[in-house]
Order: sequence, then C-alpha cells, then structure tokens
Amino acid sequence: MFHADTGKTVAFLIALAGLLGSVPAAALAADDLKPFPESESGYRRIVIRLPVVDAPDDQRVELILGKTMLVDCNRHFLSGELKRRVAQGWGYDYFVLSNVSGPASTLMACPPDEPRKADFVRINLGQNDAQNGWQRYNSKLPIVIYVPDNIEVRYRIWTADKQTATAPSE
Repeated sequence: MFHADTGKTVAFLIALAGLLGSVPAAALAADDLKPFPESESGYRRIVIRLPVVDAPDDQRVELILGKTMLVDCNRHFLSGELKRRVAQGWGYDYFVLSNVSGPASTLMACPPDEPRKADFVRINLGQNDAQNGWQRYNSKLPIVIYVPDNIEVRYRIWTADKQTATAPSE
C-alpha cells in the first residue's frame, strides 16, 4: 500500500544521497581515525588508506621509512624501532617509530671530485616480520604510523604471482 509520506521519504533519501556524494572523501574517512590517538609533540600521524582489491591475501604492504639526506658514494642507512601498539578499547593496531639513530654508512673512499647528492636514506627496521615494515593488505582499516617530524613514510604494494608450485615429498 502506498502512503503519502513515502514520496517525501524517497525525496529525502535522494537529497541525502546527493549531499553525501558531495562530501569530500577525506571528511568521511576521518571517522576511521577515531580509535587512534592524536600525535604527540614532535611526531606526525601518517595514514595510509588502501583501495579495495579482488585478492587482498595475495598482496602485502611494505612500509619504507627514512629521510632525504645529502650523501656521498657510500651506502647509508638509519636505525629505528617500529613498535606495534593497540588502540585502547578498539583492538586496532597502529605503529610508532622510535629510537631513530644514525646515519651510518659503508666506509669506501669516494672519488674526491664526486659531489654529495640528495638521496632517500632508509631506516633499517630489523628482520622480525611483525616489526620490519611488512603489513597485510587490508582496505577496511587504515595503516596508521606515528613518526618523528623529520621522517618520511613511503610505501609499496607487493602482489604475489597467481601461479603456485607444489612442493614434492622426499
């Protein structure tokens, strides 16, 4: 049975959909940051939102933390600790980078006329998979990282080959 108010309800829903369509995506996405604390002094909160993909289990996110520095011909690196924390009351993981030190480098003799150049120097996060920057792909929750103000966060998406091989018994 059709009610007179149904037309008004439909018109309201259409108007609401139009309004929501005009709201910037960043404003809607800001709600997904409610569980996470604000940045402390000297730190920035970095947020990575991943797009929805067909096979998220076949992908990983590599977090690459570091800073751009003037370097010579040697291999340079920084050290730091990326600690996993849990948002109280929510159970969502986030990360805090601390104890950044360095730089350190190899000690090769560089040609005397070779100028220094600006290059991105990575932070060595260690070998532990839970702490070294490799994360599962999850488009439903943002990856939230707190880093010192002078640190850059870059990331790369890795995708597994669809073809697998069967390991033989011996």
